[in-house]
Amino acid sequence: MLLALCACTSQPAKDTTSEQTTADASSNSDAAANTDDSTETAAPSGETVTIRVSGLNQQLSLPLWYIHEQGWDVENGFNLELTVFAQGSGINEALGSGLVDVFTIGAAGISSCSVYDAVYLYSHEDSGAGQNFVVRADSDIAQVKGELADYPEVYGSADTLRGKKFLLPMGTAAQILADVYLQQFGLTEDDVTLVNMNDDSAYQAFVSGEADLAKTSYPTADNYDPEKYVTACGMATLGVPYYDNVLCSCAFFEDASKHDALVSFIVQMIRTAETFQDDDVLMQAMLDYYEFCGVSVDAEAIRHQVLERPYFTYEQLKTTDTSASFKLLADFYEQVENITTEDHDKVMNNMDTTILAEALDAYAAQYVK
Repeated sequence: MLLALCACTSQPAKDTTSEQTTADASSNSDAAANTDDSTETAAPSGETVTIRVSGLNQQLSLPLWYIHEQGWDVENGFNLELTVFAQGSGINEALGSGLVDVFTIGAAGISSCSVYDAVYLYSHEDSGAGQNFVVRADSDIAQVKGELADYPEVYGSADTLRGKKFLLPMGTAAQILADVYLQQFGLTEDDVTLVNMNDDSAYQAFVSGEADLAKTSYPTADNYDPEKYVTACGMATLGVPYYDNVLCSCAFFEDASKHDALVSFIVQMIRTAETFQDDDVLMQAMLDYYEFCGVSVDAEAIRHQVLERPYFTYEQLKTTDTSASFKLLADFYEQVENITTEDHDKVMNNMDTTILAEALDAYAAQYVK
C-alpha cells in the first residue's frame, strides 16, 4: 500500500485536507537530482525546505503524519511530504531510488545503512511491547518464576528450558530475545531447538499442541488466552531494547542547505512525543492515522497495544542511549551472517547523533520553561 500526503507519488492521496495534492514519483526524482548545487550553503532565511518523509502504516510513523496535520512543519520552516509503505523493504527501495529524505523504520533500518548508506539519527519509540515468548500454563517452565533476581517477572530455569522447542522467526529480533533468555540461565541455542516460523503461523501451531514456547507480537499476542498461556519472557521483562528509528538519506544529511530544517524536524518529533504523553490525544491521533492509511481497527482492542509503545520524551532522550537497540541489531545480524563485518562497520560508522543533540538544545530553548 502506498499513500501520499502532499506531493509524493503517482497514487492519489487520501483527501484528508484541502492542501493535499499528488505528483509523479519521477518528479520527486528530478527534484532530488537538482539539489547538488545547494549542498554548500544553508537555505536562505525564511525559505521553506521540503522533506520527503516515508513511513509505515503503523504507530512508529504516526509522528510524521501528525506533525503535518498540526501544521508544525510549515510554521517551523519545512514541509513534510509523506509516503506510507506497508513494509520497510518498500522504504528501502524508495531510498535506493533517491525518493526519500527522512524515514521511520524498524529492524530494516540496518539494511538502510549497510546497503543504501542511510544515516541513523536516533530511536524515537519503544516498540518492545508484545514481543514475548509464551508457554502453556501447565508447562514446567510456567511453574518456576523469580530465579533471575534482576528480572523477577521471567519464568523458567536451566532445567526446565533445556531441550525445549521454540517457534520463532529466525534471523530477527525474536532470535535475539531467545538468545538473551537462554543466556540468563547459562544456556545457548545448542541446548534447545529453534524452529523458524512467523508469529501468526506459530500461534496456529502452538495452540494445536506443537512446541513448548512460541514467539508473539501484536496483534497476535492478544489471541493467546491468558487462562491457558503464560508470558515466560519478553523484551520488556528481560530489559532488551527494541526501538523504532529515524534515519536520513546520506545526501540529505550532508546537504548543508537542509541542516537547519533537519534539526527543526527532530525538534517537532520531540514535541510530538511530549504531546503523545496524553493517552487520549495519542489514541485519537492513532485512529485518525489508521483511517488515513485505510486500516480498519477496533479502537478498544488496540488501545493497550498503542499505549504500551511509548515515544521517547525530551527528558528520556537526554538520559537514554536510544541507539542501543540499533547497535544490538547490527551486532546480531553480523553474528548470524545476515550482514558482513564490512556491512556492520558501515552501519556503526553511519550512526550520527549530532542532529539529535542540536535538536534537544533547540527544543529546550523553544519549549522548556
